[in-house]
Amino acid sequence: MRNPFIAGSWVRGDNFFGRTYLLREILEGSRDSLWVIGARRMGKTSLLKEIEARTQASKETPYLALYWDLQGSADARGLADGLIASIEDNEHFRRAADIDIDAIEDLSVSDMLQAVIRRAVRSGWKTLILMDEGEELLTVARNEVATLGRLRRVLQRGPEVRSVITATRRLARLDETAALVTSPFLHGFLPPAYLTPLESDETAALLARGGFSESAVSAIAEKTGNQPFLVQLIASRLFENKDLEGTLDVVANDDMVSNFFSVDHQTLEPMERRILEEVARERALVPADIGAALSAPQDTLAPHLLGLAQMGYLKQAGGKYSIGNWFFETWLRRQSLQRSGNAEARR
Repeated sequence: MRNPFIAGSWVRGDNFFGRTYLLREILEGSRDSLWVIGARRMGKTSLLKEIEARTQASKETPYLALYWDLQGSADARGLADGLIASIEDNEHFRRAADIDIDAIEDLSVSDMLQAVIRRAVRSGWKTLILMDEGEELLTVARNEVATLGRLRRVLQRGPEVRSVITATRRLARLDETAALVTSPFLHGFLPPAYLTPLESDETAALLARGGFSESAVSAIAEKTGNQPFLVQLIASRLFENKDLEGTLDVVANDDMVSNFFSVDHQTLEPMERRILEEVARERALVPADIGAALSAPQDTLAPHLLGLAQMGYLKQAGGKYSIGNWFFETWLRRQSLQRSGNAEARR
């Protein structure tokens, strides 16, 4: 039997699990602009790819979806090149909107997007723009802030287009970086929706593909906190070696996983990192104790706790917060010990 688990790559179709609420919000909700916040490896690309696939397969949808990867764009020309590449890669979109690539490839990104939306409207469609790696807009803002204003005007032009951006929390810095004369870029995309860990039943449905024992499924869900990447990674390795304890130990000490946590950790605000480090040190804390340890008032602390829980960094039970999964907690405690050791060595 072929290994049915996919770790580290986006998935869609039969390999896509969960996200029912977000799919409904994007495809059936009342909002035409939405920012989906998700930690790294939480499934942001998979969500957008699944939406694109579902709209292409549906005979009733009003949407013509276009997945647009912003990574590496850096400026207006980069955004335009990425948009052209996305259109070229999506034959369904090109044909349905009757797009002539030669007629638009030399336009600015905002004019190109407007032309594409007009073509889709003439063909009877509402354009669904699915923008991945939204943090790239921070670089664009530093290089060409005026581009953001023009892009915002097109993305929020009303009933002809629905726009979705996926990004980590770092994107919140955009409106501080880009001082637009008109409304801030993210204004129409707020409040954000959160890409949370999977539900327990969704993790169980995913792991059922491996024919694992009930105890193994329970252990994987508990250790990973239903974090999709970790679930897929452990399941993939367990499927091959049949050794649960050995797999858990190897993953906990895997340099790739450590690097994943390290980079993810750096996307957070300083206060959020301090919260995680304090909770990891004590294993479980009530909000009052976290606030006391950090000298932070409750009204300042509450939004951070909510966001960290929504993104899967923390989990709550019995009024206490603990780290969202055992692997991340192990990494945080190692980092704390390493810092303590380095500080001791400098004395």
